[in-house]
Amino acid sequence: MREQVRVRAAMPRPSRPLQALLSAAVAGGALVVAGCPSPDERACDAVCDCTGCSEARYLECLDEAEATRKTAEAASCAGALDELLVCLEEELECKDDTFSFDGCEDQEARLNECGISVFRNACELANDRLTECGQGAPLGTDPASCIGQIECNARCIAETSCAGLNGLDPEENVRFGECTNLCFSQMP
Repeated sequence: MREQVRVRAAMPRPSRPLQALLSAAVAGGALVVAGCPSPDERACDAVCDCTGCSEARYLECLDEAEATRKTAEAASCAGALDELLVCLEEELECKDDTFSFDGCEDQEARLNECGISVFRNACELANDRLTECGQGAPLGTDPASCIGQIECNARCIAETSCAGLNGLDPEENVRFGECTNLCFSQMP
């Protein structure tokens, strides 16, 4: 199957109806009923349809979705992932080649409790929390820059309540400080 993926990567991704027609043509004109795409594939389809991603980026999305699925299954959180993907399918909005999925916060929070995020890196999640807490969004969201200590710190931010970040909950504020200190003292 990996051989087929490599061949497809060199060609533009055809639309689902076109894929079905091509399948019928390849089968010698016989009607071929294509299987339904998985929730992971449908999410990648929706995101890539919005952002206009390349075939290579689409395949990366599928690989990331597969890795996320395995992580969710290992953490006994596959149900939370499925709930979020269903919500994304219903709530995903596309505007100016940017997607958003307001209305899925509860499902996203349940998945985040497992340490898993979908379509958002740790810095984006941290910026969402900081904005929610009235502190702006100071972290860059480029995946290439959200690594190592910065990613670790972003996870600390995303996992802390506004009361903890704003110093209104002293215990949680101390936990946040300890988390951040570990990011910068133990990571290269």
